[in-house]
Amino acid sequence: MRDKDIHRFATEFNSDKVCVPIDISLRDKPKWNVYENNHFAMRKRLVGIFLKVTNKLITRIRAGKRLVKIKHRIEQERVFNKEDMKRMVAEDWKTA
Repeated sequence: MRDKDIHRFATEFNSDKVCVPIDISLRDKPKWNVYENNHFAMRKRLVGIFLKVTNKLITRIRAGKRLVKIKHRIEQERVFNKEDMKRMVAEDWKTA
């Protein structure tokens, strides 16, 4: 059959019809879960999420503690306006 096609120089039309079933019903729906069978990647992803959240939490806790200290120092130094704050910062730079 292939030999005939190799030596053919003109186009041939074929009127045969292809039979394809139209009503295909799949038993299982496709799953698009990348981590379904990759346990290492799933654990790595979860550890990454955990680290990201804990780093954010630690940063917020540290910032909160520092903010409390700054507010306490502002009350101690009796800072009420921008000029007082500039004076306090200048003094702090001199001591550091």
